[in-house]
Amino acid sequence: MPLSNMDPLDDALEDLRIKGSVLLHEIYQAPWAIAVPGEAKLREILGVDADTRVLLFHFVRRGEFMLRIDGHDAVSIKSGEVAICPTGAAHRMSLGRGAAVMAIESVFRGEVSRRVSPAAQGATELVCGAFLATAAPLNPMLAALPPVVKVVTSDATFSPMLAGVAWMLAHELDRGALGGFTAARVIELFCAEAIRAFQRTAGANGAGWFKGLADARISEAIRRIHAAPSEPWSVDSLAAAVALSPSRFAARFREMMGRSVMSYVAAWRANVACRMLRESKLGLGEIAGRVGYESLPAFSRAFKAQLGQAPAAWRAARSGRSGHGRRAG
Repeated sequence: MPLSNMDPLDDALEDLRIKGSVLLHEIYQAPWAIAVPGEAKLREILGVDADTRVLLFHFVRRGEFMLRIDGHDAVSIKSGEVAICPTGAAHRMSLGRGAAVMAIESVFRGEVSRRVSPAAQGATELVCGAFLATAAPLNPMLAALPPVVKVVTSDATFSPMLAGVAWMLAHELDRGALGGFTAARVIELFCAEAIRAFQRTAGANGAGWFKGLADARISEAIRRIHAAPSEPWSVDSLAAAVALSPSRFAARFREMMGRSVMSYVAAWRANVACRMLRESKLGLGEIAGRVGYESLPAFSRAFKAQLGQAPAAWRAARSGRSGHGRRAG
């Protein structure tokens, strides 16, 4: 059977089951400051369940602000740039000094506001939203993203798709249609194209998943693993598929990815199994076969090594949950 030609990045993005919402669109004049809580509190505020990952994004249509996460250098986000916070860390957005800090949940509820006239000089027009992802606990892309992903949305030469999607988002903002079907799809595309732009710029810096994708042979090996998790993959078979000796392939994979070949295979199989356990009624034996294990005990051992629970217990803990829960916005 021919393998799928799906790009591993597309595969990882699809695996997240992203849904998007704009949470606020405000214009602020310095000084101002907004505190954003960590992911657990954000889930509570947005009314989503414990398996939903909340990736906030902050898009500056004009002006600028500083984004600060404890333990990391402050990042300047300027007009035409978007910052995504994929790790769920608490952070603060601000411009100038001396402002009383507004809690973002109070801003969402309209309890506090520093909104000024669109004509105000030096004002920052800020769009904040959430990419809601049904938790894929071993999704390699999500694990490889830094605390802040910053990309330029306005450079049509470098990233025409992202520039186009940013324009579409601005159009939806201007026509006041943020709660509609089109806006939701645009926000989902916005997430995908922003991550693609990150991949092309800073993604290959340092060992990890994005660096592996930048290497043609390692990327091909990843594609094969994703396309056919049920195959009896080994270092030898994957090395042969990408025309390297087993020793060179294993060393190159570890150098690029920061992990061994077979640890990646095991993690991806477990991630695929999580999807099947959550989204299908397949029996455990059927799932075991579909992710490359000849017996249920072997599958259970491998799954528990990755997730800390046996497959049956993992599925039971999630039965009755309804995906993202209440839609924010």
